Amino acid sequence: MANDAAGIEKAARLALMASGDEWAMISVYPPGGAAPQRFCTSESPAVRAALEALEAELSGDEIVLPGPGSSSLPAACRALAQRAGLRGYRALRRTFRHGAGPGHCVLAVAGAAEREAGRGLELVADLFADGAAAAPPEARPAAGIDPAPGNAAGQAQEIFRLLFESAPGLYLVLAPDSFRIVAASNAYLEATMVTREQVVGRALFDVFPDDPEDKEDSGVAALRASLLRVRENRAYDVMAVQRYPIRRPPEASGGFELRYWSPVNSPVLDPEGRVMYIIHRVEDVTDYVLAHRPAGTDASQRKATRLEAEIVLRSRELKRMADTLAQSEQRLRYVTRATNDVVWDWSMADDRLWCSRSALEPLGSVLARWTRLADWEACIHPDDRERVGASLRAGVAAGRENWSAEYRLRLPDGTERAVLHRCFMVIDDQGGPQRMVGSIADLTEQKQQEARLRMQAEMLDYATDAIIVRDLDNRMLYWNQAAAARYGWRSEEVIGRLVGETLYAQCASSDFQHAMQVLMRHGDYSGRMVHSAADGRTFIVHVHWILVRREDGAPRAILSVVTDLSEQIALEQRLLQIQKLESLGRLTGGLAHDFNNWLTVILGNAEELVDALAAQPELREIAHMIQMAGERGADLTRRLLAFGRRQALRPRILHVGEAIESIRPLIARSLPENIDLALLGMEQRWCVYADRAQLEAAILNLCLNARDAMPEGGKLGIELLLAEIGDRRAELDKSLPPGEYVVIAIADNGTGIPQDVIEHVFEPFFTTKDEGAGNGLGLSMVYGFAKQSSGDVTIYSEPGRGTQVKLYLPRAHTEPETQAAPLAGAGARPRAGCAILLVEDDPIVRAHLSTQLRDLGCAVTEAARAEEALARLEQGEAFDLLFTDVVMPGMSGIDLSQRARSLRPGLPILLSSGYTFEAMRHQDELGPLVRFLNKPYGKTVLAQALSEALGGGNPP
Repeated sequence: MANDAAGIEKAARLALMASGDEWAMISVYPPGGAAPQRFCTSESPAVRAALEALEAELSGDEIVLPGPGSSSLPAACRALAQRAGLRGYRALRRTFRHGAGPGHCVLAVAGAAEREAGRGLELVADLFADGAAAAPPEARPAAGIDPAPGNAAGQAQEIFRLLFESAPGLYLVLAPDSFRIVAASNAYLEATMVTREQVVGRALFDVFPDDPEDKEDSGVAALRASLLRVRENRAYDVMAVQRYPIRRPPEASGGFELRYWSPVNSPVLDPEGRVMYIIHRVEDVTDYVLAHRPAGTDASQRKATRLEAEIVLRSRELKRMADTLAQSEQRLRYVTRATNDVVWDWSMADDRLWCSRSALEPLGSVLARWTRLADWEACIHPDDRERVGASLRAGVAAGRENWSAEYRLRLPDGTERAVLHRCFMVIDDQGGPQRMVGSIADLTEQKQQEARLRMQAEMLDYATDAIIVRDLDNRMLYWNQAAAARYGWRSEEVIGRLVGETLYAQCASSDFQHAMQVLMRHGDYSGRMVHSAADGRTFIVHVHWILVRREDGAPRAILSVVTDLSEQIALEQRLLQIQKLESLGRLTGGLAHDFNNWLTVILGNAEELVDALAAQPELREIAHMIQMAGERGADLTRRLLAFGRRQALRPRILHVGEAIESIRPLIARSLPENIDLALLGMEQRWCVYADRAQLEAAILNLCLNARDAMPEGGKLGIELLLAEIGDRRAELDKSLPPGEYVVIAIADNGTGIPQDVIEHVFEPFFTTKDEGAGNGLGLSMVYGFAKQSSGDVTIYSEPGRGTQVKLYLPRAHTEPETQAAPLAGAGARPRAGCAILLVEDDPIVRAHLSTQLRDLGCAVTEAARAEEALARLEQGEAFDLLFTDVVMPGMSGIDLSQRARSLRPGLPILLSSGYTFEAMRHQDELGPLVRFLNKPYGKTVLAQALSEALGGGNPP
């Protein structure tokens, strides 16, 4: 630890604290005439100058100046000391071994009392000299103290301990977490009537508690609050005069003795800025307070005299002033240490230059060593020196208050730094220049960054995304060509302007501020924002902001990469619409299933009534009307099932052009004479796998909608196209997997559809026609058919210009098979006496079907659930046919059929449902002996279905 810089500084700080003076400075002179290392209690350059002037008067080992009027001091030092109320100066010199040679140190102090020779200050100086040298055991003892044997570090620690304990002030060293007493000066132990063994290692407030019989304000509470402030703020805290009684030792009759104290609490920080210890320093002012208190017998009068109140008020005022001064000094220290700029102060009267050590290295450390203006001029680059010097001298001669210049500094290691030097000139009472105060900012990284940005800017002009750079004040610095093309502003129109006046003119300020907070906290930000163009348009974009930093980590600028989201947002809206239609499809499919159950009962009974009332024409007509209403209801449910993709389709391979040509006459008869019909591309032999009847119905529906959109006439075109969905964009746009699709495009030049309406056109029951002119199911049926056929349908329209609907169906690469003519099945009936197991969960539908089956000559066994029917089959009951509903609670009709087939391999099965496509999907699993009957149906259709199902196999 000998001659260690940290050890010397530690010894110096302890010596300055132990001296107890308002001003104190230690100068350490190493051998060889090197510049001294100085430690001072004040950061003020004027105070340091005064103490240096005092030190310069020292010719021997000691000098004592009785007052500030000494003519040997400079006039500025005498004036400063007189204003500060300092009456005595003293300086002492001590020699110590420094490395291989002798060095010396000077302790210079100044205070409000006249200085006299005494053992206290000499002991401090001697202990510091030995602590700085950390002499080995054979060296000269310090002030008559025999050092303990051991290494140099142990000896230095012992010297530091003696130095602290011998300090004339009243000091405690406290641990910051629990306020445990770590060390105490002898003076403090004497003043508080305790021994070191009684206090060291114990909590402060356990040793010095409140007097339980004293009802005045708690001294413990006030002192604890001050210590907490020191721990939290890491700054010293000056307390007002405190009334804090001290407990007497037992040999002095015990109890508490009234005391008044003036405390100051200071932090001791480690290199990382954390509080290691708190130094508690007090002055005992009890004698002064009690000496000025008037005598009296009334205790309450003695406690609250006017003089005591004035003392307390005055102490609080002094504390406030001390706090204000401390805050100002602390603020100056923080500013000079935290800023990247070097603070520069040049006194013209004596050509003294002071520079702070900035946060930047190595520039700050080099500039901090300047002491004369010549030191600064010598570091200026030779090519800039004459220009800068002439500019400064001209500014001083002209008396200009402000001066600035950009130039290059050449550091001792040969590196160059670009700087911006700015100064303010201080004028004295006679109007002459007294000093220049300013800052030196390092622009090197900024210049390099600007050069890199200029080079990158040339490359970024080739980018297709808008790339923008702005400074930390949100003023535009760079604007690439893609940004100019997208927003309509040229680069020269936006550079230097605030982004709030251009891009973000219509963006919510809260959104912009939130994004800036995230950027400054995390270094980047990504999200959606509203941008404005030069013509006033607004659109949603995705921005990625990146905080550009210098090499030292300081923020420099903000880089923005902007992606237009117009196409993505349109796609999102389309996906939301698809999800909405999917939900509606599930709802309508379920409703149609329930309707079909009831319509089965209605149609079946209406058909029975029509036959039974042949002799009563009036009633028969009513029954016929019920039958017609039921059939119209069945047609409505078929349309709902088509939208929900729950209808039973009979797809096959077919030529699309041939199918459209076959219904040309029907389309033509549906159009008025003032509408021209044109079919294009029908000669193409493209095939699809679809239900021909449903395809023709969808095309006819679209043509009728086009007709209604052209009340004054127009043109209707049907064109056959082939599209290949392969790239990602097309796939997302159509919601289709890649592949070839046959496209049926139906276009008109009618009134068109507004944008707020076009989003709802595929919804069931949505219509813009007059009441009674449409049920709103035409386009929903087309949508359901396209989706159920693995295709899609899109619509594009412009009001006043017309509408185009495109129906996409996957292309089939096989030719249609020749279809045999179906055999007539009218009048078919099941054979009499066949045994049928009827499974239907709805009791009304089950009763209705049971009656019809018995009328057809069948023997019926009813089951309300699939589990009940399965139990009968497992018991061995014989049946010719299983007739079951598909959708039932518990086990479905599909599961029942599979279980029944495993029990009775040759058993014919007839499945019935409101949407039989669910059952048709299992056709391959169930085998050829399964027939499907779509609800609703009448007795005739039921008889034919039973005949076909029973004819497909023999009874088990």
